Amino acid sequence: MSLRELIDLVSKEKRMRERTKAARKFAVGMGVVAAAGVATGILFAPKSGKEMREDLKKKAVNTVETVEDTVRKQVESLKDSAAHTVQDVRNVIKDVHGKTEGVKKDIEDGCDEITKDIHKTAGNISNELNKSIK
Repeated sequence: MSLRELIDLVSKEKRMRERTKAARKFAVGMGVVAAAGVATGILFAPKSGKEMREDLKKKAVNTVETVEDTVRKQVESLKDSAAHTVQDVRNVIKDVHGKTEGVKKDIEDGCDEITKDIHKTAGNISNELNKSIK
């Protein structure tokens, strides 16, 4: 994988953190909206006190369950995304390591070839000089 792909993976992690923040804001917003709904219900309800308390209790429990479900879903989604990102980063690291080893081997082989060529050329020059001296 290229450096660009590694940068993209880091960007994915940044987007994941931003999604986590957004999920938290969403959950808080849901709580605020639920509280406002309950307050509005209390102010405009034509029911008796006992009936109103029961309705408020049911609505509060329902709202809490809804918020919990939403947060759980967001958390699971983020966990999955994080797990995929971690695996992608591990794959990139392995790929880069493998390519680094390949480049290292190519350089070593190239140095060996150059050394052989230099020795051969030096031998040829030496032979030519010896011939011209004779």
